[in-house]
Amino acid sequence: MMIVGMIVKILGLLNRMLISRLLTDEGVGIYQMVMPTYLLLITLAQLGFPVAISKLISENNIYHKHQNRAIVLNAVKISIINSAILINILIFSAKFLAVNLLNDERTFLPLLALTIFIPLVSFTSILRGYLQGYKNMSIPSIAQLIEQVFRITSCVILIIILLPISVELAVVGIIISLSIGELSSVIYMLYKIKNKRPWNTFLFSRDERIIDDNLTKDILSISIPSTGSRLIGSIAHFFEPIIFSIALMSIGYSNLEVTNIYGQITGYTLTLLLVPSFFSFALSQPLLPIIAEAYAERNHTKISHYFNLSIFLSFIIGLLFTIIVSLYPNDLMKLFFNTTEGTRFLIYMAPLFIIFYFQQPISSTLHALNKTKHAVISTFIGSALKLLLIYTLTSRENINVHGLNIAIIANVYFVTLYDYYLLTKNIKINYNFRTIVQCILLGIFTVILGLIFKKVSLPYYISILVLTIVYLFILQVLNIGDFQKIRGQLFNHPHNK
Repeated sequence: MMIVGMIVKILGLLNRMLISRLLTDEGVGIYQMVMPTYLLLITLAQLGFPVAISKLISENNIYHKHQNRAIVLNAVKISIINSAILINILIFSAKFLAVNLLNDERTFLPLLALTIFIPLVSFTSILRGYLQGYKNMSIPSIAQLIEQVFRITSCVILIIILLPISVELAVVGIIISLSIGELSSVIYMLYKIKNKRPWNTFLFSRDERIIDDNLTKDILSISIPSTGSRLIGSIAHFFEPIIFSIALMSIGYSNLEVTNIYGQITGYTLTLLLVPSFFSFALSQPLLPIIAEAYAERNHTKISHYFNLSIFLSFIIGLLFTIIVSLYPNDLMKLFFNTTEGTRFLIYMAPLFIIFYFQQPISSTLHALNKTKHAVISTFIGSALKLLLIYTLTSRENINVHGLNIAIIANVYFVTLYDYYLLTKNIKINYNFRTIVQCILLGIFTVILGLIFKKVSLPYYISILVLTIVYLFILQVLNIGDFQKIRGQLFNHPHNK
């Protein structure tokens, strides 16, 4: 899953690279203004299905209260009703949102294009939750890979066709490519499930009423709280460009300038900083059903082991990436996006962003321990803090556009640290101070080596390759964090055969 996740992330970066090169700053700005609405709709359409279904199926494999297909079909019933409501809301509010809130009428058609995406992403989330509940990570991972390939191919084709007509329609083409990618993912997962379980045994039962109101309540009791954190974050992200736009315009920035700057920060800087998140995501997906089962069995040793393992792996990947981005911000920005716009933000955000890579494993563990409601509080406070800081700081002339970045960093630190505090109250977390010291020394050595490479003007791509090889070599030779054993578990685990 981690290997496929890395490929998917690289393809995602390739997609962003192509978009930025074909659309220019103006098109990227329009696209990024629509993205918060897109992310909000993903959260609302998924309705926490991946967490709820994965958790219910993994627990049901122990207690055998229901047939697992009943869980899926009840989720589908909820999905159909939810998707219909969201599509109608979007159709009737798109014009107001584009003109009055986003202050850019060119976002109207891209917003409408999202109506196709809503039911597809909802159904995809149900299938992924079902497969993850069985600890089958390979099919959802391959589905993501197929989704990216179809998305990139259709994205490039549609941009080339529609860009000569208008930038606005080219952005619509990108939105449509999201739906095409999602559809390919659905088709692949349905095909694989059909091969594993014939439809007559997967969908129908003579001795059980599949649509069960009590089971529907069970799904919603988990999905709605788990959606809470993501929904609050998505709503905050939805209002982010609106508040940012109002704040900057209050100190004399034009609509075009606001759109371009927001595109630089979210389309270039944050996209690059989020690259290692594929690793955290790959770790957190199998983590949820494993810890959910361990929690049902009251196996606290197993819970602690897998949580500590995910945190260590997230840190060593995040540390290496942070060092590389901090040493070569201009080169990487130019490589990926053919521009240096956004580098001024990347320089100071990269070292501070490392804590973000812990957020996903911590969040997944809280969900598995039935502490979702507690995590919602931290997300709410963090999101409110972010929005407040965006307006307060951005509207100050001496801070201006940097206010958004400061607010994002403050939100990341608050949410991650508070969630970690909640976790320490529920599970025992073992600290290996030797491993911590070794990781710090490894980071310092890697930075010094990188600075030497820069001093002798070694090409950045060679420097990055050598730094990565040396970094992994030291991890292996010194066996930092029992790295040799972890490496063996990752590549020789029975589930991988």
